[in-house]
Amino acid sequence: MDLIIGGAYAGKLTYAVKEYGLSQGSLFDLANGLPAPRSAPCCLYHLEAFTRACAVSSMRAEEVAAALAPFTDERHVVIVSREIGCGIVPMDALERAYRELHGQVLALLAAKAARVVRIFAGIEEVLK
Repeated sequence: MDLIIGGAYAGKLTYAVKEYGLSQGSLFDLANGLPAPRSAPCCLYHLEAFTRACAVSSMRAEEVAAALAPFTDERHVVIVSREIGCGIVPMDALERAYRELHGQVLALLAAKAARVVRIFAGIEEVLK
């Protein structure tokens, strides 16, 4: 599994499609939940929307990682996520819990990933 992170509208998905030669049929929006595991190359994007739903359900980072395991254990999967923890700390408790959970999930995924890339203004920065 490879992990691509970066700010909103930084070009993460465009980079993933170009770098990995992905077709429209291999892109899955995690805002709609997890797709069925598949053997073909695929890209799961909007991880931040998935972790938000998990935060609302009071899931722990390990539980979120376990839900993603059928995908993260595969070499042909790319996960794309927005960085959300670099701004002002929200006053709302759920928003704080969501940001904390998302950061913890990203740390778990980055440790497991074969490659981690940060996209800034459409430019790749290989972190791992």
